[in-house]
Amino acid sequence: MLRAPIRSFGLRVRGTARHLPVYGFLFAVMAPFLFAASLSPAFQAKYPYYKLALGEGLWPWLWAWEALYAAQFMALEFFYRGFFLHGIRRALGYSSIFAMMVPYAMIHFGKPLPEALGSVLAGFILGTVSLKSDSIWGGCAIHIVVATSMDLLSLAHRGLL
Repeated sequence: MLRAPIRSFGLRVRGTARHLPVYGFLFAVMAPFLFAASLSPAFQAKYPYYKLALGEGLWPWLWAWEALYAAQFMALEFFYRGFFLHGIRRALGYSSIFAMMVPYAMIHFGKPLPEALGSVLAGFILGTVSLKSDSIWGGCAIHIVVATSMDLLSLAHRGLL
């Protein structure tokens, strides 16, 4: 149906390890902002989506939720930085990043303003690295690490860890 191998939509694994330092650098730059955001009432009210019951431990339900949340980020990265971005790059070239960024930013409407605004920059950076690496896997990793970090920081600041 797609008339192209599925790996051509960002699922290439070979050679992705050489781009991991880029994602490590991105997380290191983002970590202080992530910590500061986790202190804000707007972020604490939003995250984690899974609300722990009073006295409930992290195991098993929060970690089960985090696993499903990770799978959702893999699907999101595949759709935006894989299928969408790599699917239109032959027609639009580098401009395909900007076409992908618009709906990607729109799915962040209703989230805290810094996150919604940050999604524009994140969409640009993750799209650029995906085009350069032909892979979505680093974007999956950083999305999962950032989301899990925000959930755990939010819980820690509320004394729930």
